[in-house]
Amino acid sequence: MLKFSLKSALYQVPGIIFLIFIYRIKIECDLMRKRSHDFIFGRAHAFTKWLLKILNVKIEVSGIEHLINEPAIICQNHTSIMDIPAILNTVKGKSLFCAKFELFRIWVFGKGIEILGMIKVYKDDKKTWKVLSDAAKKIKETELDNGALTPYLVVFPEGTRTKDKGYKMGEFKRGLFSIAVKHNLPIIPIATYGGLDITPKGAWIFSKGTIYEKILAPLYPADYEGVSIKEKSIKLQDDTWNRVNDGLNELIKTHGN
Repeated sequence: MLKFSLKSALYQVPGIIFLIFIYRIKIECDLMRKRSHDFIFGRAHAFTKWLLKILNVKIEVSGIEHLINEPAIICQNHTSIMDIPAILNTVKGKSLFCAKFELFRIWVFGKGIEILGMIKVYKDDKKTWKVLSDAAKKIKETELDNGALTPYLVVFPEGTRTKDKGYKMGEFKRGLFSIAVKHNLPIIPIATYGGLDITPKGAWIFSKGTIYEKILAPLYPADYEGVSIKEKSIKLQDDTWNRVNDGLNELIKTHGN
């Protein structure tokens, strides 16, 4: 059962719902005017700015030089529902998130994220793997011309948000990394810290605060030579986990209480 504070119930949650309605209307108008998908996706960035303002949450980014301007897979540790707006604020390209298929059934909201191109994931691992592989192939084939937004497949490889107040990371699921190897897509690791203190798991309580995003040096499947595809995906998985974990520890050391 979700927990609410008086502030979230009276001000923040109604504000979020109102914002969703406004931007769904804007997206419908864009569709009628036959705006480009990149233009429509810009609504997600504008929505995020207003959302962070309503919730009084700031995003502080470091390592922006590591955000390569080519199709890639973004891997970030998962701390709270605020991870999504944090990435949308940080990454100015087209960040395509994975979302449980049940979310696409939510009136108004579900159709909006479908139009934006978010990716449905299922309880069936094989079905999810195919959906993610197809999405990876699609972004890999994207032609970046005429100022097109760079597409990124955004995945939280732990599969669930942490409950640990010390931000201890869980294991990464391997399927994502076999997809990166299959389509030769770089991995952009991002470490995040602060989201759990703003919105704990299982609660719609939003506290004022700052989320720290640290973009880390990308990893390239092509750099793992002389090993089998399975070994390559395992090494990529381990190296990504270590890189994110190291980045997280640096953030905790610098910004932790």
